This record gives sequence, structure tokens and C-alpha cells, in this order.
Amino acid sequence: MALGHLPTARDAGGRFGQRTIGGPSMSVKGYSRMQIRLHWAVFGLVVVQFLFGNGMGHAFGQYMDTGEKGFSLLVGLHILIGLSILVLAFWRLGLRFLHGVPAPDPAHSPAQVLLARVIHGGLYVLMVALPVSGMLAWSLGSGLAAGLHAGFRVILVLLILLHVAAALMGQYIKKDGTLTRMLKAEG
Repeated sequence: MALGHLPTARDAGGRFGQRTIGGPSMSVKGYSRMQIRLHWAVFGLVVVQFLFGNGMGHAFGQYMDTGEKGFSLLVGLHILIGLSILVLAFWRLGLRFLHGVPAPDPAHSPAQVLLARVIHGGLYVLMVALPVSGMLAWSLGSGLAAGLHAGFRVILVLLILLHVAAALMGQYIKKDGTLTRMLKAEG
């Protein structure tokens, strides 16, 4: 991931973002192979949702107009992919807790580290909030949940753009290896 990380379990020294691995207070040097796979799997699923999500929007509009749920392949895929993203988000959070994440680059300013943490936190919140709001909208016919779902999509796009921009800036302008950390597993 780009700049920074979310806090993980406390190590023996009481600091967040480091794990005790084979000794007192060794920092995690990189992401695990599974963390990397899950990151890119979620990214791919999110892209698919955006490419084919209009089919669900159309079906939801008909549902709100007629009171009857129209089911199609696109609706089924949207629901299945949304549920998959939700499951993978919790899996990713579990791995963050168990494995930890690399510490922020010491060259990053405190403001950059804070911004990265806010972006990462927002991405994780939205990986849960979008599927949940979508499920509520579809299962309850809730216009409020549908409105939240639509608003969350806009915020997700903005956070993804910031996340990608920070990763590319770190990799190609600052040359700090930010993107490489999410391409090559630790160890």
C-alpha cells in the first residue's frame, strides 16, 4: 500500500505498527504474499463492480418503481462480488492484525503519514460500508441505504485515486519503493 499503515496489535514495546517476530520488537519489512494477493483481488473486484454496476442500478430503479425485484446475471454478479469484497476485507483486516504492516517510510513527513492512515482507514471502512449499504438497499428496498451506497462509491473513487497517486509518486518520483512493497512479498 502507499504511504503509512493502520495500527496493528501492540508489540512488547507498546508501539503500534510493529510485530514481535522471532524476537523483541522486529519491524515487519513488507507485506506477506497473502496480503498482496488479497489487495489485488479486492482491487480487481472493485474494478469489475464499477464496470458492471450500472446493471444493478437499473434493477434497483425498477424495484423502487414497481416494488418487484428484477433478477438478472448482472444483479447476481453484483451481489456475489459485493459479498466477496466484504469477506476479503475482513480477511485483510485479520491479516493486518496478525502479520502487521511495514512501518511508514522515515522520509515521509508526519502529515504524509497521517494522510496515508486516513486514506487506508477510509478504504477499509468503505470495503465494509459499501457491501453492507448495498445489501440493505436491495433487501429492504431502502432509498436511504441506496443513497448512502451511491455516496460511498464517490468517496471510494476519490480515495482510490489518492491512494494510486501516492503509490505512483512514491515509486517513480521519490523512488522510495512504495509500489514495489505491494508487488513483492516480504522474505
